[in-house]
Amino acid sequence: MKKYIISASFSLAFFIIVLSTISAQQAEEPKGKILFKESKCVSCHAVESQGFVKKGKSSAPDLSDVGTKHKDIEWLKKYLTKQETMNDLKHAISFKGDEEELQTLSEWLTTLKKESAPKDSTK
Repeated sequence: MKKYIISASFSLAFFIIVLSTISAQQAEEPKGKILFKESKCVSCHAVESQGFVKKGKSSAPDLSDVGTKHKDIEWLKKYLTKQETMNDLKHAISFKGDEEELQTLSEWLTTLKKESAPKDSTK
């Protein structure tokens, strides 16, 4: 009986540790990044700076620096829902999430900026 109690206690403790680790990892990731993955944006787009690599032959751009080029959240929201164009083209797929998810995703995208090389202060 004691072996069963110890085994059950160990199993429960292990389960709690695993769940708390998963929760902590998800809490560390920005919600926009999670939405990007869950909304299958990664099917076409890479964001190599965030660990999303391009799969297949998609011609969609890597979005690692999208926040440098597109800082206007409202414009991004319209583009992602096919209400705005870029280079006379609408986004290939209209975002399917709700308004709050669209806001969160657009805000996250505007934070994606490649770091520029530090300036040499000795010159």
